[in-house]
Formats: sequence, structure tokens, C-alpha cells
Amino acid sequence: MQELSRSRPRRGRTVLLALAGLLAAVALTVAARPAGAATPTTCPGFKVLHNDRIGAAVFPAGSYTVTIQDTSLNCKSSAELFARFLEDWDGNLPKPWTVVNEGTGKSSFVRAITGGTIPGFSVELTQKSSGEGGTNPDLGKLCPGTFTVNSTTVVGPLRFTKGSFLIYLPAGSGITCNRASVLFTRFLGAGGTLPRPWKLLNQTATFYKPENPKRSAFRIESPNGAGRR
Repeated sequence: MQELSRSRPRRGRTVLLALAGLLAAVALTVAARPAGAATPTTCPGFKVLHNDRIGAAVFPAGSYTVTIQDTSLNCKSSAELFARFLEDWDGNLPKPWTVVNEGTGKSSFVRAITGGTIPGFSVELTQKSSGEGGTNPDLGKLCPGTFTVNSTTVVGPLRFTKGSFLIYLPAGSGITCNRASVLFTRFLGAGGTLPRPWKLLNQTATFYKPENPKRSAFRIESPNGAGRR
């Protein structure tokens, strides 16, 4: 009787095939990751100085953790973006950014592209403040107390409705809270025309002098984000 022998596969060839399969799986995983995606990086310590909102997204005063999902961002740039977005109470963020509300004190910021969105960063409240006020290196300083507008008044292109307002000194401003309050009182009584040489950024209600915009700036904001139009 003839005995049939079964050939054994070469060990080296088996290893090569296994390695090729592993590399293919890795390549497939990498290809499946969207452009700009990254292993999330956590940046603690961002402070929201007063109860705020961006459109429908609500941010109580307190400490927040920023989680980065985009490799083009870092802790500094994402904090600067969040600070900038908090100035846009109406939710109309600079293109291509948009906010995704995930509940009180929790939201994601994504960039809109054709056919979808790219994750940017998310924020989440970690410790609610017992009160409002203080300083944030990105937001600037929130002046104590509130400023009362006694009747709806137009200043340049903006209308400030009757009610309470907050005064912010943006990061880098050299003006004092008292000086900002005096200037805003003057602007409200100027009959609708903003006195020269002052200018106004409509979107954020920031007043400034063109010759030194950063050092002269102060910003007016409603506690609930609805006092200016």
C-alpha cells in the first residue's frame, strides 16, 4: 500500500502571512479614522466667570475640562476658541464652527464640512462656582456687580435693552472696571452716536480705540445673553 505523505507548511511562510494580515488590519484601522481625528487630550482648569450660554447651550459659572479631538488643536488654542465662542451668545459661531448642545454644562464644538462634521473639542463642567466673578487668562476679567441700563438705548449699531449688564475687561486690556463703567454711561447718553475715536465690534459688543485696540477694550454682556441686539 502506498502511503501518502502530507507536506507541512513552511514556518517562515506562515509567519509572513500572519504578519501581512496584521499589517492589513492596522492599515484598515488607520484608514477608517477620519482626517484630523486624534486620541482625545484633556485640558483641565478653564473657568467660566458667569452663567453663560452659546445659543441653546448653557454654561453655568464654574471650572470646565476641555477635551481635544482634533490634532490641529492644543490646550491653548482650544481654550482661546472656547473663550471666543462664549462671546457669541446667539450661537452664530465663526465659520465653520458649530456648537452641539449635550446638556447643561456640556457641549461639543465641531467644524462643518461637506457631507458632515469634524470633531474639534468638547467641554464639560467639573465644578460649579458658588458665585460669579474673577479672572480667566483667556476671557479676561469680569467686573464685580452689574451695570443697569434704565431704558432701552441705541449705541451705534447696537441696541441695549432695559436691564442689567455685565462688564468684561478682555485679556490684555489696560482699562479699569470703573473707567469702563464711566465710558459706557457716556456712550449711552450720546444720543445713539458712538463718540470718536471709539469703535464697536457688533458681534461681541466690545468697545475699543483703533490706535490701541487691545489695551483700550471693554465688553458689555447681558447675564442671560439677551440684552443686546
